[in-house]
Order: sequence, then structure tokens, then C-alpha cells
Amino acid sequence: MYWIKRLLVTAMWLSIVRISAAQDHYNAWLRSTLDIPLSEKIKTDIEFQHRRQNGFENTNMLDKSLMFSIRNWIHYQHAPNLKFSVSPFSYFSHYRVIRQKEDNGAPSLSEVRVSIAEELQHKIFPHLYLFNRNALEYRIFNNAGPDITRFRTRLGGRYELTENFKLSAFDELFINVAGTSSERIPDHNRTGFNVEYSISPNLKFDIGYIYIVRSSSPSAAGNIKSYEHNMFLNLTYQLKNNK
Repeated sequence: MYWIKRLLVTAMWLSIVRISAAQDHYNAWLRSTLDIPLSEKIKTDIEFQHRRQNGFENTNMLDKSLMFSIRNWIHYQHAPNLKFSVSPFSYFSHYRVIRQKEDNGAPSLSEVRVSIAEELQHKIFPHLYLFNRNALEYRIFNNAGPDITRFRTRLGGRYELTENFKLSAFDELFINVAGTSSERIPDHNRTGFNVEYSISPNLKFDIGYIYIVRSSSPSAAGNIKSYEHNMFLNLTYQLKNNK
């Protein structure tokens, strides 16, 4: 287990080292999910998420609130390698990214989101898989701005050391396809890796790091790139299927 600790320490170090101090931002993403099987091929998730961010002129990723959300997913496992998902409702409360002192007191922005997705995986070698996830999101905001339709696609690989211990790396691109000006069509890109470990048949966690490049800063006018370092921790508890 020593090399696992080294891997996690390295990820923490990457998340706090400044690469371009004027534009870099530091976040901690925390998510908990209740997984409820409904049948052999259908299950539903209830997901709670809270994100924290650094404050003004510091790198403390737990300093200020960034987002709260609650989301429901319904998954249909069409085949062992193909899954379809729909999120009929999710609610997000976004706080402004803190880059100036006045950002601290800015009011939150609410969003209701509807999503559909499909995920495909392919086994290329023993214990090694390629996966691709594509999703379409319709985002409704409570301000005077237009609703946004966004497409996202993730490509990655997963290596299963054991049945309970897995390593993954991925890249995910987000594109606004409707509701934004032409310069905001490329939304952002996420590159990351994570470690997944099943503590028991019902409980698992994954921890990892994501580097984000946004085509424009969420809290700045104009086409200003921003860079984010994100540590994340996800906990999932699956109820037993008694059927």
C-alpha cells in the first residue's frame, strides 16, 4: 500500500503548486451517492454534491463555497458494455469564482438541469478497458440569461488491479451547442485521474485530481482563460437488491 500513499501525496502536491498564480484556482469537490437497484438492468442514483474553492489571494481549496447540488439519475444497463442514463431533474446552486474581493459577497446563481447520457466500454487487454461517455445537458438558469444546451464527451482508460481496486485516467471536453455567443462555444476541458476502491460490496470511494482549462473565466468579462486544480472525493453506497 506504500505506493498508493505516494500516488495520493503526489496528487495533493499537484493540486496546491502554483503554475500560473494570476489565473490558477483551487477547488475541492465532494460528492456522495446513494445507488438503488430497481431491477436486474435498471437502477437509480440520488447524488449530493458540494464544492469548495480558495478565497481571495490564497490557495486554501476549502475556504469558500463554490457549489451545492442534488441530482437524480436513472440508469439502464442495455448490455455489459453499454449503459444509457437520464437525469430528469437536478438542482445546482453556484457561487461566483473568487478572483476579486467583491466576489466574496456575490449572490448565488441557481440552475435546473436535465441530462441524457450513454457510456460505452471496451476491453482491450486483461484488466484494461477503454471507455467513452457522451452526454447532452439542458441548463436553465434563474437569471435573465438564455438557457444553455451543452454537449460533453469523455474518453479514458481504466486498469483493474483487482476486483476492488481500479485506476483510471480521462479527458473530457465540454461544448456549448446553443444559448451562448460564438466565443463561448468551447466551454472547458477536464483532464484527470482517479483511484477507486471498494471497501465492501455496498460501499466504495474514489479520489483523484482534475485539471481544468476554461475558454473564458466564469467570473470575468471577455474571453479570458482560467485554470483550475481540483481534488475530488466521491463516496457511493449501494442498497442491496432483494429481488
